[in-house]
This record gives sequence, C-alpha cells and structure tokens, in this order.
Amino acid sequence: MTMITYQESDRSRSRPSSFAPLIRPALDAVISLRDQWRRRQTERMLEGLPAEIRKDIGWPTTNAAPHRR
Repeated sequence: MTMITYQESDRSRSRPSSFAPLIRPALDAVISLRDQWRRRQTERMLEGLPAEIRKDIGWPTTNAAPHRR
C-alpha cells in the first residue's frame, strides 16, 4: 500500500493573507453548496438501489417517512 502525504511550507503560515477575511464567507458558501450537492447525489444513488439492498444497509423505505401536511 502506498501512502502519500503532503506537507505545507512554513512560509504560507507566517504571512496571513489580507484577502482571507473577504474570501472566507464566499468559500464557506461554496463548500456548503458542494456538500449539499454530494449529499443529494448520494441519496439519489441509494434510492436507486433495489429495495432488498436498501433494507440490508438500513436505508429507510420511502413509505416509512412520516406523513407531512
């Protein structure tokens, strides 16, 4: 098994970026959108599996959801 590790240089930590406070909220929003998209993709993939497999992995059935009004 091959293990790859990345090491950051100390130069990037010693000088904080003046753009960081401006970019951070936008970056957080992008990361949140990416995570939501991945979650939806995963749910779609799981819903596409046969019912027997969903039951085996503990995925709730569609009809087990509480009724919403």
